[in-house]
Amino acid sequence: MKSLPKPAKLLLPLALLFSVLLLSACGKEKYGTGIDPTAPQVAVQDIFLQPQLMGQKVTVQGTVFTQCESNGCWFVLQDDTAQIYIDLSTNNFELPPMPGRKVKATGTVTAFQSNLLLIAQGVETI
Repeated sequence: MKSLPKPAKLLLPLALLFSVLLLSACGKEKYGTGIDPTAPQVAVQDIFLQPQLMGQKVTVQGTVFTQCESNGCWFVLQDDTAQIYIDLSTNNFELPPMPGRKVKATGTVTAFQSNLLLIAQGVETI
């Protein structure tokens, strides 16, 4: 049996490593700092019904209902209970277009002009 030429022997481990990294990256996409596993996961309606969540870090899960078309600096997340505006620009990150995609977002519950919203630190697709 003929052996591989020396350059091919060197490239084979790199190709294998690249394949493993590529496969591990499939699935979840992470933006910002990602999801904080220590933040409690709440339904969107809980943010509006539980005043003690103001200023707290929480995680919400749902579908991207609509989003900023110019640069992905915000989106509206909808779960089975309600919708909430998610601000990404405060923490300097953006999302590519993903209306209809399921995501989780971790952020701080905030009020702006009498409206509740989430200042996101991280978003991940699910």
